[in-house]
Amino acid sequence: MISANFDWKHTNTKLSNDATTIGKSLSISPRIVESLIEKGYDSEDKINGFLNPQLSDLRDPFLLHDMEKACKRIFSAIENDEKITVYGDYDADGITSTSVMYETLENLGANVEYFVPNRFTDGYGPNPEVYKRLINDGTKLMVTVDNGVSGKESVDVANEMGCDVIITDHHQMPDELPDAYAIVHARYPGHEYPFGEFSGVGIAFKVATALLGELPEEFLDLAAIGTVADLVSLTDENRVIVKYGLQMIANTERPGLYSLAKLAGIKEVVNEQSIGFGLAPRLNALGRMGSASSGVELLTTFDDIKAEELAKDTEDQNKKRRKFVEDISTEAIIQAQTQPESAVLVVYGQNWHEGVVGIVASRLVEQFHKPSIVMNLDTNTRILKGSGRSVEGFNLFDAINGMRDQMVSFGGHEMAVGLSIKEDDVTALTEHLDKYAKEHELSDKVKAPLNIFADLSCSDVNEELFNQVQLLAPFGTDNEFPVFEFTPQNVTNVQTMGKDNSHLKFQMVDHGSKVNVLAFKNGSLADDLLANSDAMKVAGHLEKNTWKGRTTIQIMLDDMYSSGVEIVDKRTQVVAKEMFEPAAAYLFFNEKLYNKLRPFVGSDSTVGLYPDLSSFDKFDNIIIVDCPSDISHLQDALSEISFNSVTFYLFKNHYIFKKGMPNRAQYAKLFKFIKTHNNIQIHDKVDEISRYLGIDRDIFIFMVDVFNELNFVYINDGIMNYNPNLVNSDLSNSHAYQNREKQIEAEKQLLIISKEKFKQAIRICLG
Repeated sequence: MISANFDWKHTNTKLSNDATTIGKSLSISPRIVESLIEKGYDSEDKINGFLNPQLSDLRDPFLLHDMEKACKRIFSAIENDEKITVYGDYDADGITSTSVMYETLENLGANVEYFVPNRFTDGYGPNPEVYKRLINDGTKLMVTVDNGVSGKESVDVANEMGCDVIITDHHQMPDELPDAYAIVHARYPGHEYPFGEFSGVGIAFKVATALLGELPEEFLDLAAIGTVADLVSLTDENRVIVKYGLQMIANTERPGLYSLAKLAGIKEVVNEQSIGFGLAPRLNALGRMGSASSGVELLTTFDDIKAEELAKDTEDQNKKRRKFVEDISTEAIIQAQTQPESAVLVVYGQNWHEGVVGIVASRLVEQFHKPSIVMNLDTNTRILKGSGRSVEGFNLFDAINGMRDQMVSFGGHEMAVGLSIKEDDVTALTEHLDKYAKEHELSDKVKAPLNIFADLSCSDVNEELFNQVQLLAPFGTDNEFPVFEFTPQNVTNVQTMGKDNSHLKFQMVDHGSKVNVLAFKNGSLADDLLANSDAMKVAGHLEKNTWKGRTTIQIMLDDMYSSGVEIVDKRTQVVAKEMFEPAAAYLFFNEKLYNKLRPFVGSDSTVGLYPDLSSFDKFDNIIIVDCPSDISHLQDALSEISFNSVTFYLFKNHYIFKKGMPNRAQYAKLFKFIKTHNNIQIHDKVDEISRYLGIDRDIFIFMVDVFNELNFVYINDGIMNYNPNLVNSDLSNSHAYQNREKQIEAEKQLLIISKEKFKQAIRICLG
């Protein structure tokens, strides 16, 4: 069985009159219009505005809290040649934020430097000791980007040392705000900006706009990267930033960005996935592996040679990051599989790079669907440090917060945490989390929803539909890819991909139409997919694929599940002892074969002979060993037994279908022979007589059985003679005749058909 990872929710089940009218007016699919209406775009103007965002939609930056005050202080610092330090962060949003702010101030003639904290030595966010060092080095004005609202202690230090701090941030506001000179934030209490979902670079871009007095389109590429990377809402102004930023990336004049995109394999088509899977992971790798300062230099340099060097170094760091992730994931998965059953996975090891344990934790969640904590052990201090990731509906922060007093350090939110703990306290942590999970019924948590945009057949998938869907791009948070549901007649060409066969590719087939499906990180489901190939539900979004000049539309899998009993086709004409090793219930139809093979069945399995099905109530997996002589017997057995999976060996070493039923001429030839010969030694001379008559030996024996049953002949002690007192009867009245017809029909329906048609036949048997 293949189970769904998400709870599929169907939307747009009915089209409103407005959707039809607006769709016709704008020449787009009413289905797409309906999806926008459901999101609150309830007029033609709003829908047209969403589909066609303009740079003019970006609001006045001075609507942001403290923007005017911040700009005046910055201009004052520039006029007085005060040293300004841009204090950034080490992820992609922080790197791009730092780049935008640094380049803006540099263009204005400021005496400016930037500082990007090191994850391992400086920690996250404002560090008081770093502030002291930067101020002692001459900083008179600190401008934070993508951080700062939680840095009260650092701001206090700066104030005491005579350094003003301007905070530009987008993170959640704490109850007690820092006493900064200015706080530029879209959700400042009592002074909220009309749109509050900016990333750090989004706020930095607004500051740049205010300082420069015009829209700095040259920063849209950087703003798009940070916005997509930070997974903020891709609506409103963020949608504008990303749409036009993607165009800037495609035509970038930044040599560092150009070189990085080239190394990432980004070519003609640049979209949000180019950032999410290409640029952002490489920039994030710098902060995960060490210092991210080189990322700012990469994005801001205009030295072609330096740019290539920095891009190559970034690519190298990303390769190292991926290697660490793969190696640690392998160890972590083994550890998770071999540890005692628990509701929350807690794994750790030595020399596990702390910069990537969060990624590994996410992989464990994907594979095991459990909250997961991955930590590295410092062998000197015996302290574990790492990250945790949760599942929908389980508050991992609250769960760990219950034993905060045993933590060396701890922080985070519902879905992700960072923590340090003594090795001696790991068992207590695991027990505490298991208890918390039971109390909060983790096993009963509903799956995260997957919104289904519409049901499609394979014939619906084409470039026109893809182009219609692309009107909704760029996709991301709050504007996800439209996901379509498919119920194909069959799934074929199932193949694993990747060096470790971790990915999957297959085709959906529906009334002669075929569509390719790519399913990343689903390689382990290949066998299950084959077993359920005729009973799959597939959910995915459209993607264009161009190969050797030919463009096709394929499906990127979001989820799938099998909608019926799992059917495993292992039909064979050979039986071996090892076929009876799996623990299961083995059902036979042939008594002789049952008696012969029964000793092969292990003690942890059960075995039965039709029609006695009384012992088949404990096993999820039923194995049908041999082919029944009557397909109705199989139908009866399958209807009486409850199971989730059924495997078919359907062993039969000789198929009678190939020889079929005798024809009238053969019956006439045999009848004439019997009538003209006396005392035929039928037992001893079968081969001789069948050769003489030119009739296949097996067919000859069958015909004799039919004649004997209908009393056309009588056989005593192996001697056969014509019965002069025979009563005319139709050959089909013979049980032997009827049974052979049923055997041939069973072989036709079960043994000599393709895998696809076989499964269809079994589905019919299952009702």
